[in-house]
Amino acid sequence: MPQFPKPFFVKARNIWRVQIEGKQHNLGPNRDQAFRRYHELMQAPKAVASELVVGVIDGFLEWCQRHRSKRTYQGHLWHLQRFVQQLPKAATMTVDELKPHHVISWVDAHRNWGPTYRRNAITSVQRAFLWAEKLGHIDKSPVRYVEKPSADHRKQVIQESEFRRLLATIKGLHFRDILEFCWETGARPQEANAVEARHFNAARSRLEFPPEEAKGKKRRRIIYLTERAVEIVSRLAKWHPKGALFRNRFGRPWTTSAVNCRFFRLQKKLGTKYAMYSFRHPFATRLLESGVDPLTVSALLGHADGAMLARVYSHLGD
Repeated sequence: MPQFPKPFFVKARNIWRVQIEGKQHNLGPNRDQAFRRYHELMQAPKAVASELVVGVIDGFLEWCQRHRSKRTYQGHLWHLQRFVQQLPKAATMTVDELKPHHVISWVDAHRNWGPTYRRNAITSVQRAFLWAEKLGHIDKSPVRYVEKPSADHRKQVIQESEFRRLLATIKGLHFRDILEFCWETGARPQEANAVEARHFNAARSRLEFPPEEAKGKKRRRIIYLTERAVEIVSRLAKWHPKGALFRNRFGRPWTTSAVNCRFFRLQKKLGTKYAMYSFRHPFATRLLESGVDPLTVSALLGHADGAMLARVYSHLGD
């Protein structure tokens, strides 16, 4: 007697799936809709033109989780979950039904998104379907040619007096510590979030990230610490010998979303919206203005060469 495939529930992702002829199909989170979709597939499996949109996205995220960094995976997850939530009939929409206007409408509905954020959101959607195309899951990405806005150039340069005014507004050590650390060292926001006690070389007053934990994963990243930065890192290393050094008042590591929430609240008091990168740029600006050569500044910032510095900090000439 032939054995027919049966739908099964994936609790970790809150979705129903079924495997037919060696190919898994995402049936969506709703049980009734999932079984209706299952019967459609069983009645005419050859007539199904393509995978479900949620199936492609789910498969792409699973692949990212295995083959890309945690930060990359979380970035795509953040955008793609929100993209799916606004799709009409998201649980049953096929790739053939997905059109570029679905992506454009989603992005345009968020008028508070800047050009860089809009670009990143569109990129996440495009990468999911290009991945599916390259692996043969679909014939052609339906969103390949969606136009993306140019990214903003980060030119917010904070003066010392402005930074001190900002610190005076912040109550408690937790947020002050991570801001002062970035101001003193020029570390990338993701580096500040990833710092642990094991990275701290107290004898040489620096942080050492092995290549596999550094950006690009090709060379180790050294972050040199000022006296103030050493004081902050030493204290936090005693408090948190394992795990992230910089944590909020609840003991949880800072995330991009949590930091942005703090900056939005500070905007109401100060009238200016800051970002973590706002504290990396003044570090480079101070060094360049004091006469440190660009190649040394590039090395301190963790750049592979001086090209990035030349592009981003060209405004100093003005």
